[in-house]
Amino acid sequence: MKKLILLFFVIFSNLSSSFGQELQVKISGNGPAVILIPGLSSSGEVWDETVADLSRNFQCHVVTLPGFATNPAGRLQAGFIDTMESLLSEYIQNQPGKVFLIGHSLGGFLSLHLAKNLPEKIQKAVIVDSYPFYSAAFNPAATEENMKGMADQMKELMLAQSPEQYRAQQTSTMPMMTTNQLKLPLAVEWSMESDRMTSAQAMYELMTTDFRQELSEVKTPILVLGAWYSGKNYGLTEELVRENFKSQYKLAQNVQIEMAPTAHHFIMWDNPEWFMEKISAFLQ
Repeated sequence: MKKLILLFFVIFSNLSSSFGQELQVKISGNGPAVILIPGLSSSGEVWDETVADLSRNFQCHVVTLPGFATNPAGRLQAGFIDTMESLLSEYIQNQPGKVFLIGHSLGGFLSLHLAKNLPEKIQKAVIVDSYPFYSAAFNPAATEENMKGMADQMKELMLAQSPEQYRAQQTSTMPMMTTNQLKLPLAVEWSMESDRMTSAQAMYELMTTDFRQELSEVKTPILVLGAWYSGKNYGLTEELVRENFKSQYKLAQNVQIEMAPTAHHFIMWDNPEWFMEKISAFLQ
C-alpha cells in the first residue's frame, strides 16, 4: 500500500545531520531508487520534467542542497564539498538497497565522490555536463594550487555585488546555460534566492578541487552527458569538447560519454527527448 501511495503523492522530508544542515528531499514514484542532485544554486525543481518520466518506473528522490534556492543555508565549517558529501552519504546509506545517481554540474561532481566512497550502495551514476576538475575544462594547465587566486577573486566578486548587480550578472550569463526561454527566469530566481555565501564557497571549491586521479578507484558504471553547443560561436566543436571529457575521465574504469546535439549546460531542459532516451537506456 505504501508503494502505491508514492505513485500519487509527493513526500517532503527534511533530513538533519551532525553538521546542522538539512537536505530537502522530494520523493515520488515507485521502483528502484534514483537520487537526483541539482547543480550550483539550483532547486530540485530543475528535475521536474525528468521525474515526470522517470517516476513511472523508479522511485525518484529529488534533492535540494542546503543554501540553494529556498532551502536555508547551514554551517560550512567542514567545507562545502565535504559537508554535502556527508549529508548525501548519510541519506543514501539509509536507503534499503542500492541506488542510482543523477547529478547535474556541481551535483555531478558530488556524484563522482559518492560513487567512489559508497561503491556498495551506488549501482550506476549519470553525470550531466560535469567534469572531475572544473577548471581544467577551460585551462589545461590548471592545478588546484594555481587556480586558488582566480577562485578567490570570483568568490570575492560574488560576495561584493549588490543584489541589483548580482541579478544583472545572472540575467546576462544564464542564456549561456540554457536555450529554454521559459526556464531562464526560473534559473535566475533560484540564484537570487540562494544563500550567496554558500554559492560562492561552492564555486571556490569546485574550481580548486581536482578529482581526476581518484577516478581510478571508481568502479561504478558512469554515463557522462556532455554539452558543447553554447561554445559553438567561440570556436568550440563537439569533437574538441568530447576529447576534453575523454581526457578528464580517462582513469574511470567503466565510463560512457555522450554529447548532447544542441543543448547548453542544462541538457535536461534543452534536449529533453535525447536526455531521457540516454538515461532510460543506461539505467535499465
